[in-house]
Amino acid sequence: MSVVTLRPLTRDDIALVIEVENDPDAAGEFSWFGFRSWTANEPVKALREDGGHLAVVSEAGHFVGDVSWRLSMNAPPPNGACWAIGIMILPAFRGCGYGTEAQRELVSYLFAHTPAVRIEASTEAGNVAEQKALERAGFVREGVLRNAVFRAGTYHDMVMYSTLREERDLP
Repeated sequence: MSVVTLRPLTRDDIALVIEVENDPDAAGEFSWFGFRSWTANEPVKALREDGGHLAVVSEAGHFVGDVSWRLSMNAPPPNGACWAIGIMILPAFRGCGYGTEAQRELVSYLFAHTPAVRIEASTEAGNVAEQKALERAGFVREGVLRNAVFRAGTYHDMVMYSTLREERDLP
């Protein structure tokens, strides 16, 4: 099992994430959504009110990616709110178990520091690696959202996952 820690993003981390997200070859099949013109502050600023970003750091101290969360409304507020999480692992570190562990750590963090009872995540139906990572991190597959995301000139189905506070072994 890979060991990761989460910490606040630095400007260098953000610059690297922006660089990867603006390179279709580096971003990979499921992470390329077109060119973005972010400044170094925009990703953090955009999530400050309704979510956040944290760096994922390997046991050797390498920045390997980032995790994020944002408010998602499944019904009228406040009772319909939950966190939706996302992840980006740098290409050189994919397939090493960092994604599973980072998502597990983020879920623990959010349940420990917010009153959320539900955390959800979605991924493209073709992204089998992320589906397996979510399941290993304790998420339950809920269903398919048809034509839910537009990427690379066409619409793609998404698979929705969730985990509930009551399903976790929390103190």
